[in-house]
Amino acid sequence: MATKAKTEPATPKATPVPAQAPPSPLAAAYGKAVKLMESGKHAEAAKALETLMHDAQAAGDWGLKRRAQIFLTLAEAKVNPLKVAVLDPITEVQACLNRQDADEALKLIEKALKGPAAKGPLYYLRAVAFAQGDNTEGAAESLKKAMELDPDFVFQWHMEPDFNSIRKSPLFAFTEGH
Repeated sequence: MATKAKTEPATPKATPVPAQAPPSPLAAAYGKAVKLMESGKHAEAAKALETLMHDAQAAGDWGLKRRAQIFLTLAEAKVNPLKVAVLDPITEVQACLNRQDADEALKLIEKALKGPAAKGPLYYLRAVAFAQGDNTEGAAESLKKAMELDPDFVFQWHMEPDFNSIRKSPLFAFTEGH
C-alpha cells in the first residue's frame, strides 16, 4: 500500500521590518533628561540639561537648546526651591508648550496677561499655543499683537516649527517684509 506524503503548507517568509533611524545623540540626551525630570531625579536632570545646552549650542540646534534651558530652570527650581520661589509665567507657559499642552498654556497666558508680566512674549507664546492647536486665526491675531509690542518677534515666528502647519495662511501676510 502506497502512502501519500503529507504536504505541509509553505509558511510565508517574514518580511523584514525596515529599521527606524536611531534618534540623534542630542535628541536621545534630551529624552533621557526629561525622563530624569519625570522620575524626580532633578539634580541629575539639571546636570544632563546643562551638558545638553552646551552640546546643542555647539551643534547650532537653537530650538533644542531653548527647550533644554526651560527644563533646566524647572529642574533647578525643584533642586533649590527656596532659591527659585516662584517661576515666572513665561517659563511655566514655555514648559507647557514643550509638553504640547496648549490648553494649559492658554490658561496660564490668560491669567498672566491680567498681571504685570511682559505682554509681548505672552502674546507670542499665545500665538504658539494656538498654532499647536491649529487655530490659525487665533495664532495670527496673537502674533500681530506681539509684533505690535516688539517687531522682533517676526524672527522667532520664522524659526518656530510649531507654525509650520499654518505658516502659509494668508492671515500671516502682515509678516511679509519684516
